[in-house]
Amino acid sequence: MEGTMTSTRNFLNTTEETYNDEEKLLNSWLLVASPWPVAAILTGYLTFVLWLGPRLMASRKPYELKLPMMVYNLYQVIYNGCLVGWLFTHPTAISYIMQHGCHPLDPKENPLRTELHLASWCYLFAKIVDMIDTIFMILRKKNSHVTFLHLYHHTSMVAFSWLSVKYIQAEQGIVLGVLNSFVHVVMYTYYFLAGLGPEVQKFLWWKKYITKLQLTQFVFAIAFMVYLFYNNCSVSQIYNVIWVTNVGVIMALFVNFYIQTYIKKPSAKKTT
Repeated sequence: MEGTMTSTRNFLNTTEETYNDEEKLLNSWLLVASPWPVAAILTGYLTFVLWLGPRLMASRKPYELKLPMMVYNLYQVIYNGCLVGWLFTHPTAISYIMQHGCHPLDPKENPLRTELHLASWCYLFAKIVDMIDTIFMILRKKNSHVTFLHLYHHTSMVAFSWLSVKYIQAEQGIVLGVLNSFVHVVMYTYYFLAGLGPEVQKFLWWKKYITKLQLTQFVFAIAFMVYLFYNNCSVSQIYNVIWVTNVGVIMALFVNFYIQTYIKKPSAKKTT
């Protein structure tokens, strides 16, 4: 891990020598310069999962896809784990966030500025890769799993993550990104273990706590952004409005999902 971090920092130092202008640096990274590639990805995603995919699968048997899903789940654990690991293995990242989380240093004086941008960019790619699970659902003919919550969650996270990388560039967002990545490590670890079969599944009693963990992160995210606002922290108010609104909507949808899945359904079974 340390070798990887050192190589990344060396790459960034070289990159900064090539691009003295921050905007040029960001625009040199894949998908950042223009909104159209991300818009095309989201349009293609929604077209496939809502229209093309179901029609292609209408006369076909569902695909098994066990091995691809196992590989995908393991990849998610490793990739998100690396995002979390970056923060906790970086020699100065945590201390910088603790000291300057409310009022970041001027970009020209901040040695971590480019690395924080890179972390946000990597997080954007994580959100794009997250959408693959919906494609698996369509190919397995699990169309009932493709809910409004599912689609809104994926598409909004990609769209707002791109906006954050391109325009908002709020360093405080790294805290929420790392928290979300940690939740994904737990979630995809569960999916990977569940894919190992009944012998392992019987030990996975903690499934419903994943939703509780997700809800906890939403509460923390909103509280964190409210803290930034009321303490007059140096953060874009557009950032706060966008993310508080988005997280609030997702949280409301997750609460409804939790009630319908873990409260109402068990109660219905008891009365039948």
